[in-house]
Order: sequence, then structure tokens, then C-alpha cells
Amino acid sequence: MPVPVASVKDQLPAAAPKSWPKPMSAEGYSPSNPGAFHVVFAPSADGSESFSSKLVADRAFAPGERLALLDNKSLAPVKAYSSVQFGNGPHDHLELNSDLLFMNHSCDPSAEMYLYAGAPERWEVLAGPRGLAEGQDITFFYPSTEWDMAQGFDCSCGAKVSTQQHTCLGRVYGAAHLTLEELEARGLVNEHIRAAKAEQAAAARAKGAANAVKTNGVANGVANGVH
Repeated sequence: MPVPVASVKDQLPAAAPKSWPKPMSAEGYSPSNPGAFHVVFAPSADGSESFSSKLVADRAFAPGERLALLDNKSLAPVKAYSSVQFGNGPHDHLELNSDLLFMNHSCDPSAEMYLYAGAPERWEVLAGPRGLAEGQDITFFYPSTEWDMAQGFDCSCGAKVSTQQHTCLGRVYGAAHLTLEELEARGLVNEHIRAAKAEQAAAARAKGAANAVKTNGVANGVANGVH
């Protein structure tokens, strides 16, 4: 029987299995997954962390080909900009502890992060349906894992999903702020996000039904001369 998603956090180590000092610049940098991808750094003027750094492919990847297993993950102590959500509990967040941290968001992503329910040993990043070319930016759609992000941001990817006419979202907050159709138009929707969307939809239906009963009650009262 699969392990319930709620207990997956108990399977994750509190610290990264292998030490991974987060690189801040090209100086002394050693890729975590040589031959697969590397970070292109865009340091800020004051030498602090820049969110313009990116992850690029070292070689071509076929559609659906694995880029990496999440084999150095650990349980995140707190929800943060660097963490990835894997379930719907308050502490269901992991740290990647690898160069995968530098995958930027895109509304038309080149890769997908699969967080299979109850199977953290299988969690992986795969090339998207179009594959990846050598030197191409490796991106994923953040709301495919994130319900309500610790830090929303303005997206400038300019993406247009070819078959759906969906454009760049502009502002990205997480899956809670999108419809299921908007999520599916951009590729993978992980199981915990689907479950949260179903719960959100059920809550909205229940609220609508309660409001309808209340409205009907008021209308019937007025019709019967009750004020």
C-alpha cells in the first residue's frame, strides 16, 4: 500500500545527504550534476545573490528524459523561496540542495518536476514534451508544485502556450490563484496540487450552496410577510 503523502516528510532527512554549499558566483563553482546542467551566474552589483542566474542544459535531452533525481533533498525547516512543496501539510516542503535550485519559472516550461505521491525516492526532473537543446535554459512552472508561494513575483517570461493562446501569467502566486484549466494548459500538475484544487472547488461549492439556502430563506420570508 502506498505511503500516505502526509507521512512523506518523515522519510526525508533533516539535512542534505551530501554537503552542498550554495554557489553565489562562478568563482570556485563546481556543478552538482556535471554533464547534465550547470548554473550561469548573473551576480548583482554588490556581489549579493542575483535572481537572474539560471540553469542551462549541458547536452540535449529527449522529451521526457530524466535530467536528475532529487537525490540530495532534505526536509525544509521552513517554507521559503528556495523550498519546493511536496504535499499539503504545513511542513510539506523540501530543499533541493543542488543546482536545481537555480531552475527559474516559466509559464511555458522546458522541464517538469515530478513529485510522485508517497514515493520520494522517485522524485525527479524530466525534460518537457519538446525536449531540451544543449545550452537551453531549464525552467519549470512553479505552480505545478507550489500552492501559495512564500514570495509571489512578477513574471516576464513572455510565454504563449501555442495550442491554448494562454500568455504569460504576469504575476505568479501559486496554484491556489489559478484555475485547474490554467494549470493543465502549462503541463504537469502534481498530485498534491490536484488534491488541493479539488478541496478548494468543494469548499466553493459548499459555500455557494449555503449562500443559496440563505438567499432562498430570506426570499421566502419576504414572500410570507416576514420582516
